[in-house]
Amino acid sequence: MLIFLVMVLLILSFAIIWNFDLHKVIHLKMRSQNAADAAAMAAARWQGITLNLIGDLNIMQAVALSTGDTNTARLIAETQTRLCYTGPVIGLLACQQAAKHNGIYANESFSDRMVEHADTVLSDYNAIFAEPYPECWNEYGAMLMNVAGAGVAAGPDNARLYTDYSGGHTLLDIGFYDAIAGQAWCWFYWYAYTLLQTYVDYTEWQLPPPVTETQPENSEFFGLGLTTFNTLPGGEVNVANLNNARAARNISPQEISNSVATAEATWFVYQQSRWTDWSAIKDPSFPVFPERQVRPQYDYSGADAATRVEAVAERMMPNASDRRIACTAAAKPFGYLTTGDGTQVRPDSCQIVLPAFREVRLIPVDTSSAPAGGAYNLEWRDHIENHLQAYLENGLGGLNADCWYCRQLFAWEDAAFRQAGIDWLADTNNVNSCHRSGPGHGPDGGTRRGH
Repeated sequence: MLIFLVMVLLILSFAIIWNFDLHKVIHLKMRSQNAADAAAMAAARWQGITLNLIGDLNIMQAVALSTGDTNTARLIAETQTRLCYTGPVIGLLACQQAAKHNGIYANESFSDRMVEHADTVLSDYNAIFAEPYPECWNEYGAMLMNVAGAGVAAGPDNARLYTDYSGGHTLLDIGFYDAIAGQAWCWFYWYAYTLLQTYVDYTEWQLPPPVTETQPENSEFFGLGLTTFNTLPGGEVNVANLNNARAARNISPQEISNSVATAEATWFVYQQSRWTDWSAIKDPSFPVFPERQVRPQYDYSGADAATRVEAVAERMMPNASDRRIACTAAAKPFGYLTTGDGTQVRPDSCQIVLPAFREVRLIPVDTSSAPAGGAYNLEWRDHIENHLQAYLENGLGGLNADCWYCRQLFAWEDAAFRQAGIDWLADTNNVNSCHRSGPGHGPDGGTRRGH
C-alpha cells in the first residue's frame, strides 16, 4: 500500500508540475503578445503624431512665406528635418515603455544590438553619409544609445538600416526558408517555380548590393517615408489645400497667397516609392474576405510599426528545456483628408504632408513592412549579415551548422530534395492543389503570419 501511495504521489507531482509549466507558457504567450501589440501601437501613434506635426509646420511655413519671412520658413524646415528623426525615436522609446508596462523585461540581446548600432552611427556615419542637419549623427546616435541604456524590451521589427540590402531577393525572404523547412511546395509554385525547376548550385545566386543612401532623410527605426521638394508640388492647387488645412486647424488668420506656389522653400512630401497602394493586404494568399475590402481613403502603405517581443519560460519539469516565446505585432496610423465636397481621400493624395492622421490600429503582420532586412529576429539578421556572403563564396562550406536558416540552405542544395518538390507538384496537379481562392490557412489560402 505504501509503495502504491508513493507511486500515486509521484505521478500527481509530475502532473502538477506539468500543468504548472503549461499554464506558465500560456500565460507568458498572452503577456508577450499583449506587450508586442501595445509596443506596436505606441510606435505607430508617434508616427501619426510626428506626421501631423510636420504637416502643421508645412502650413506654418506657407503662412511665413506669404508674408515674405524666409528666415522663419528656413527654421521651420530645419525643425521638420529634426522631427523626421526625433519623432520616430521617441516612438521607439515609447514602445519600450509599453512592452515593459505589460510585464516584459528588457531583452539583453536586443539592448546589445541597439548599443552596437548606436556605436556605428556615432563612429562611422559621419564618414559615410551626409548629415540631414548639423550634428544629426551625434544626436541620433545619442538618442539610440539612451534607448538601449534604458533596456530594449520590444525590438523594432521593420527597421530600414542604411546599409541593408536593397530590393527583394529569394535569399532575403524568410518565406523561402520556411517553405524549405515545411516542404511547402505550393510556396515555390506561386513564388519561385522557375527557381525550383532550374536551380543547379550556389554559384547561380547574386545578392543585390547594400543600400548606400547619399542623403538619408528618415530614421532607420519607424521611419516616416518622407522626402523634400524645393518648390510646392501641385502649385496653386496645393495652396488651396494648405488654406483649407490652415482654416481647419485654426493656425493663422493670415490667408496663404498664391505666390507660395512658386516660392523656393523646403517642403516635406510623401515618398512615392513608400506611399503606394496597400498591395500586401490585397495579395490573393492573404486571408481577407472579398467583400471586406480596405476603404479607399485608407488604401495606402507608408509609415507603419512592427515589433518583436521574445521571452523565456523557465520550466520546472525535470530534463525539460526552457521554452523561448517570440511574438510579433504591427500597427499603422490611419487618417484621411477631406475635399471641398466632403469626400475622404488618402493622406498622400496631394503629395505634400498635411495633418491628416486620426487613429492607430493593429494590422496583420504580413500586411506591414515586416519582415524586412532590419528585422529584430537576431538569428535572421546574423544570417543575412554574416552567413550569406560566405555561402555565396564557398557554398555549403561557408554555412554555420548552428544557424537554423543555414540548415535550410543545406537541404536546398540537395538535388534530391528539390526533385521531390518538382515531382510532388507534377504528381498532384499543382494548378488544383495550390489554388488560393479563399480566406484562412491551408490549401485554400493563408499566409505564414496572419495575426
